[in-house]
Amino acid sequence: MSKTELYNVHLERIKKAIALEKTDRVPVIPVGNSFCANHLGVSLADFAMNNELAADTMLKSFSSLGDIDGMQQPVFSPYLLSYQWLSKVRIPGIDLPKDVPWQVAEAEMMTVDDYDVIINKGYNTFFKDFLKNRLDNLEEKVNPVFAYTPQAIENCKKEGLVTLSPIVCCIPYEVFCGGRTMVKFMRDLFRLSDKVQAAMDIAMDDIVESTRQVLRAMKPTGAWVGGWRGASEFLSPKVWNRFEWPYFKRMVEVVLEENVIPVLHIDSNWERDLEKFLELPKGKCIFSSDHATNIYKVKEVLGDHMCIMGDVPAALTSLGTPDEVYNYSTKLINEIGPKGFILSSGCDIPFNAKPENVKAMIAAVTDK
Repeated sequence: MSKTELYNVHLERIKKAIALEKTDRVPVIPVGNSFCANHLGVSLADFAMNNELAADTMLKSFSSLGDIDGMQQPVFSPYLLSYQWLSKVRIPGIDLPKDVPWQVAEAEMMTVDDYDVIINKGYNTFFKDFLKNRLDNLEEKVNPVFAYTPQAIENCKKEGLVTLSPIVCCIPYEVFCGGRTMVKFMRDLFRLSDKVQAAMDIAMDDIVESTRQVLRAMKPTGAWVGGWRGASEFLSPKVWNRFEWPYFKRMVEVVLEENVIPVLHIDSNWERDLEKFLELPKGKCIFSSDHATNIYKVKEVLGDHMCIMGDVPAALTSLGTPDEVYNYSTKLINEIGPKGFILSSGCDIPFNAKPENVKAMIAAVTDK
């Protein structure tokens, strides 16, 4: 089978899983970055600063561990975390020893006055200034990553692998929470609720327009729609339904309107509000849990409505044995799948995961 034919087999298998149709086997699509560097002996300092090296390392690492259908992301830079969360990131080889993983250095970099700036001048004006003057010309650091992403996607395709979600779509809640810090932003939601919502509404319009432009230019298979600190476990239903869900739902709808698959990257525990996801179109999205949300509860509520992806936990891939990982993965395949299921890790495979454990996860889909 040629690489082109293999790519088409993988893509068709993934699309059938998303549409809740029967597949020849469950797709497996890992996600990770620092693990790949550690696996292949690449310095994290070099990995963090060299986009081409990072992409090549991720592709070689995952493709060497078994018959994967694709990768969730084809390239990585820690500066992307800074871009998404309006926070500085400590970089290995610069702020940290060369083989210590990058760390988000959360601090109050966005002020209360910035809500007024967004309301009066627009989010794009605020964001551009923030990147330049508070995040040390961050745009100059992330633009090369964005520019290289199409080539990284093409490199995966040449190996027969689908790139599932190379684009990350963040809603205002997540961006503001990172810039203000979680503690101060939570206070803002109560003390300045109307102002925060007004700024969110302005920001959302600008973010949606920017997202559409990126999706139309790149035409990716899918895109992450991130839900991290907006999880149910952190917010009361009243606050969640005002500041999180309407924006999250709108972003999903925008991605769907652009004929791109929304990969709902769900970190933390969202069990309280799983039924809200029934408002999204059936057989069009992927619910990707990090293991904090009980995947069996997700299956109970959404199993007939939405493809589920996950959720081999980080602790198991780093501390478990290959047999334990294989058995856990097989259990997921049989009980969460086989229809409407994609096997993956719960969020990123951690830096210290054992390669033999990741290999065991991948082998579970082919029973080898």
